Amino acid sequence: MDPNINPLRPTGDFVEIQELINTADYINTQVSDAQASVVEMSLGVPTDPTGVEGTVVPVAGRTDSHKIDLVEVAYYNQSILDTANANYYSAEHLLVDSYEENKAEMEAAIGMFTDAATEISKAEQIYQEAINAQSDDERIQLQNYIRANDVQIDQSTVQAFNQSLDTIEDKAQEATASLWASQDSATLAMINYDAISTLSNITNSTVSYDAWTDQMTITWDNATDTVLQGVFFNNDGAIGWTQAVQEVYDGFYGDTPPVTINEMYSAYDYGRGETIASLAPGYNINAKLYDPVQLVQDVIDVTNENPTTNYNNQNGNLGGL
Repeated sequence: MDPNINPLRPTGDFVEIQELINTADYINTQVSDAQASVVEMSLGVPTDPTGVEGTVVPVAGRTDSHKIDLVEVAYYNQSILDTANANYYSAEHLLVDSYEENKAEMEAAIGMFTDAATEISKAEQIYQEAINAQSDDERIQLQNYIRANDVQIDQSTVQAFNQSLDTIEDKAQEATASLWASQDSATLAMINYDAISTLSNITNSTVSYDAWTDQMTITWDNATDTVLQGVFFNNDGAIGWTQAVQEVYDGFYGDTPPVTINEMYSAYDYGRGETIASLAPGYNINAKLYDPVQLVQDVIDVTNENPTTNYNNQNGNLGGL
C-alpha cells in the first residue's frame, strides 16, 4: 500500500466531505511531488556529451512513490457523487425559505396597499362634505371644495388596491402553510421521499400553495410535481399525495475509473541516486502500490460500496443508474 495513504477511512458526520478532502489532498500532493521530481530528473540529464561528468542515474523506481493509487481515485470519485447526492438542503429548508420569501412579498404588497388606501381615502373627506350639504350654501361650499381639491380616484389606484389585497391574501396563506409544513413530520417525510426517490435537486425546487383547494405543490427541476392535498384544513381522511415521478435522462456520466496499469516496482537503494532521490518531497523508498490484479478488484469493491448515482452531463441534474 502507498505509505502516503491513511489506511483508515473517515467516519462520523459529513463523512463524504471528509473523504473528499482526504483523497483530494492525497492526489494533489502526489501530483505536486511528482512535478518536482520530474523537474529534478529532467535537469539531471546532460544536455550534451560534455556535461556527462557528475551525472547521476536516477534510482530504479524513482517515481513509484509519486504514482497515484487508483483505489484512492475511486474513493475520490465516489465522494464526489456522495457529496452531490447528500441531503444537506432538505424539505424543511425549502419550506422555511418559502415562508420567508412569501412573508417578504406579503410585506411588499402591504406597502402597495397602504399607498393605494391613502390615495383612495380622499373619498372619506368628500363623503363628509357631501353628507353635510343640506342647504344651498352648503351645496355651493361642496361644489367649491370639489373644484379646489383633487378628489377624483384614479382607476389604476383602485386596481393596485385590489391587486394588493389578492397578493396579501395569497402570500399570507403560502407563508403560513409553508412554515406549518416545515414543522410537520408527515409533510416533510413525503417531500423528502420524493426528492430522494427522483434524485431531484431540491435547491432548484419551488413551493406553492392554493387555499381554495388546500393543495401544496412542490415543483421539481427534473421530475413531475409532488402534490399534497388536505393537509392544512380540517380533514378527516388521508392526505392526498400525488408522488413525483422521475423523468428519464440519457448521457449519464459513468464514474467507473479505467483500470489499466502496468506493473509497478519498488525503489531499491544504491549509491548516490538514492541519496538524491530522498531529498525530493514525497519520495519514499518503501513505496509499494498494489499489484495490478488486486488493484482491479479493490477498485471494483470501492465502487460497489455504495449505490452509484450519476450526473447527467448534459444538464447537470442528478440521475439514477
